[in-house]
Amino acid sequence: MKNIYNRLKPDILASINNDNQKYPFTTRALKMKLKSSYDWSELSIGNVQSIITHSHVSLLNVCQTDLLFGDKFLTSK
Repeated sequence: MKNIYNRLKPDILASINNDNQKYPFTTRALKMKLKSSYDWSELSIGNVQSIITHSHVSLLNVCQTDLLFGDKFLTSK
């Protein structure tokens, strides 16, 4: 089974990686959590907030299922 980091959509992953230079601490912490998690439900609200922040997706474009299950951010299993 792939971890969450490896299941991120390519554009989301690229956006997070692009923020590494500007925000090294938060980006590194987020990557570590995503690499150690295998199910979206393992993430805290803060982790999901970091994904939204670093992916530069507008919160207005995120629906409930995206928050609960990661649909907007993850590829299919």
